[in-house]
Order: sequence, then structure tokens, then C-alpha cells
Amino acid sequence: MPAGHAVLAALPALEASSEWLQFSGRLLGLSRLKDVPPSAGEQGLMQRLQAQRGSQWADQLPRLPAVLPQLMRLVRRDDVSSNELVQLLSRDPSLVGELMRLANSPRYRPEREITDLSGAVFVLGQQGLNQLVMSVALRPIFNQAKGRHGSGAGTLLWDLSERAAVATTKLANAGDDEFSAYLAGLSSQLGLMALLRVLDGMSAPTIPPLDREGLHRQLLPLTAAWSAQIVEHWGFPSKVAEALAPQPGRGAESAVLAQLVRQAQAVALRQLMQPGLQPAQLGDWSAAQQRCYAELEREFSVGNAPAPA
Repeated sequence: MPAGHAVLAALPALEASSEWLQFSGRLLGLSRLKDVPPSAGEQGLMQRLQAQRGSQWADQLPRLPAVLPQLMRLVRRDDVSSNELVQLLSRDPSLVGELMRLANSPRYRPEREITDLSGAVFVLGQQGLNQLVMSVALRPIFNQAKGRHGSGAGTLLWDLSERAAVATTKLANAGDDEFSAYLAGLSSQLGLMALLRVLDGMSAPTIPPLDREGLHRQLLPLTAAWSAQIVEHWGFPSKVAEALAPQPGRGAESAVLAQLVRQAQAVALRQLMQPGLQPAQLGDWSAAQQRCYAELEREFSVGNAPAPA
């Protein structure tokens, strides 16, 4: 059996954990979900959602910065110079402002205030800059929602996405493509964000209560597939899309990345929903997952988290 098939054979179907159901209900402002199948109204909504594909889901989200495709190509190069990055970044004032803010944040703890883009590039380093360019580009997608569902939930989805992105790099093995791992984690909740914007575009009387576990269990694999369709439409690396919605027959590297994203999402969700746990409270997690949880605790604690935009 090819390596990719072997990994996918060991990768169980995407199923909603109790923590994910709690998180999903919280996104929609629900204190608890009813442990029952979807209602007729919810099934009708699911059918309408399933009819949308690819570009339609991407169209629900704000446009990416115009310089992003060039940045993605540039940051993947081993021989990229800081001057090239500065020149391209300077074309987008919003990227410059966000990168400057992050370079001066507690996460990087600069010895002095960073006042120019070249200094920010130096402080962040190549790997940090690669990740932060993508983070800066995607963050507004979660922060610009203004409707009933998206305005509050966008911040929560970003919190999970950012943690998942960091967790994928911390769980990655030597030699893994950390950029793709980070990007897959960061993109993992785009489908849910698009879903919230669709709901905000619907008239209130046409939206069912959305309070049944059966519906939320169905939404998890569907929105994962929508995340994959969105990043594919945006031109992200193909293995990122394949990792978000893995299918048998794909390459071994994509299959391994899919498993990594699953593990990272579990750690990120636990740390977001249940911070402050001790190793003995993490169940049968591997030592690597336990270390990753502890590292997320340090990075995303109140004292170390980046200042809000």
C-alpha cells in the first residue's frame, strides 16, 4: 500500500468531539446543544449550503491583499533577501502596520522599539516572517464580519485558527514543510467563517434555531471541505487544500499533513476551551501533544498574547 494510503487508512473520519460541539454552539451564541438529530428546517438549510461550491464560498469572505500571491512565492524561497521582502511589503500599508505592531508585541520582546520595516523583518526572522505574512493577510477575514453571527464569532474563530497554526508547526517533525503546516492550521476555520457570513446574509425568519447536535456534527466535515475549496480557489499550495479535506489517493505528504492538522486542531481547541490544564488532565495524549498544549499555554497566556488590533 502506498504511504499516503496507509496514513489515510489510519486517519478516522472527521467526527465532532464534545469540545468541538461546545465550541460550535458557542459560535452561534448557544449555551448548550440538544442531543437530537437535525430538525426538518435544519436539514433544509444543510441542503442549501451543500449546493454552494468553491468560488461561491470564497466570495463570502473579504478579498485577500493584492500582494499576497507574490508574497507567498517570495517567502517560500530559501534565497530571498530582506530587501526584496521590504520592497514588496511596503506596497501594502495595512500589512506594514500590522507587521510593525507584531514586531513590537510581547511575543517577540524586542530590546528597543522597532520603528522601520527593515528592523521588523530582522526581528521576526525568515520563518517568523513567513508565518506572520500569512497571519496578517488572513486575520482581517475574521475581524471584518459585522452581522449577528459573524461579528462576535469571528474573533473566536481567529483565536482557534491562530492556535492551530502555531500547534501544527510545534508538532511538525524535522524536515516537514513548516510553512504549509502553518498555513493549513491557519486556514482550517475558513469554511466556518464563510458559513457565518452566509447565515448573516439570510433573513432571520428563514434560519432555524441551529441548536441540535445532529446539525453541528454534520457541519464539521462540510465546513472542513469548504475550507479546502476556499484555499484551492485562492491558489494556496495544493497539499494545504488536500490536508484540510483529505481523500484517498492523494500524496503521502498531504496525508501526513492532514493527520498533523487533526492533532493540532485538537490541541488548539483544548487549550482555547480549557486553558490551564495539567498533563494528567490531558487524557491519553502523546508526549508531543502534551508539550504542544503547554507551549500554547505560554504563548497565548494573557501576558504573552499579541495586543488586540
